[in-house]
Amino acid sequence: MENNRKVQILRAASKRFARHGLNKTTLEEIARDLRIGKATLYHYFDSKEQLFYETIEYDTRQFIIEIKNIFNNEALSPTKRFSEYYDYKEKVYETYKLLFDTMLVLLKDETLEKEQAALNNLFKSEEEVIKLALNSVYAGRIETMNPSLPRFIIVTSWGMLFGNKLNKSGSEDFLINSKELINKTLESIF
Repeated sequence: MENNRKVQILRAASKRFARHGLNKTTLEEIARDLRIGKATLYHYFDSKEQLFYETIEYDTRQFIIEIKNIFNNEALSPTKRFSEYYDYKEKVYETYKLLFDTMLVLLKDETLEKEQAALNNLFKSEEEVIKLALNSVYAGRIETMNPSLPRFIIVTSWGMLFGNKLNKSGSEDFLINSKELINKTLESIF
């Protein structure tokens, strides 16, 4: 029950922090959202800052679990798994808005050390998932995979996401060109 309560707090905090940011969110608001006392929050977290960083880490773990599920879906072809992976990442703004916003802050080089550590953990974990997926595809076909390929896939997919969300002109050209690049890369892999 205790872990379940902590997860409930992390989920509520994620929504609140994504909507209002760290500075404008109070523990009272999070407690009120959950209909619990503020003291209950302090049972699990020492401070609002600790809750904020643990919320980013929780969102990171959930995101990695979801992409692992995509790549472990044996009902899909390898190409379809990567396509599902890219489609899922396109929705990260909606499903993991706090994570997305934290990455935007990273792009502006305004993140704090703990935020950078959480995002580095995300990228390393994502890279491990992609390596495993690619190794299963390459097994028996070639001796070794280009070691930079997993990172290329990750950078390209995040770039596609940010390009789409930050595109001020309303043009779909960037998104279309990114998808074409990804599809050509996948065709050359498979």
